Amino acid sequence: MTGGNEYECSDCHHIFRLPEFAPHDTRLLMCPACGSIDLNLIVVSRPAAAVWTSREGAPAASGGAGPSGADR
Repeated sequence: MTGGNEYECSDCHHIFRLPEFAPHDTRLLMCPACGSIDLNLIVVSRPAAAVWTSREGAPAASGGAGPSGADR
């Protein structure tokens, strides 16, 4: 799973993330919309991207029915 930290401004409720290359210095954190330093940390966990594979005997591997369900 990939994840990251997002911040929500307590004043204007703007949600933002820091760029990947930004230094992790908590003294520099401020809302890009209003400039407030009153922020809430949101820990985000996103699912990993799905990887599709074909098993032996599956229609795609055997040349059977296509996506429309009709035989070739």
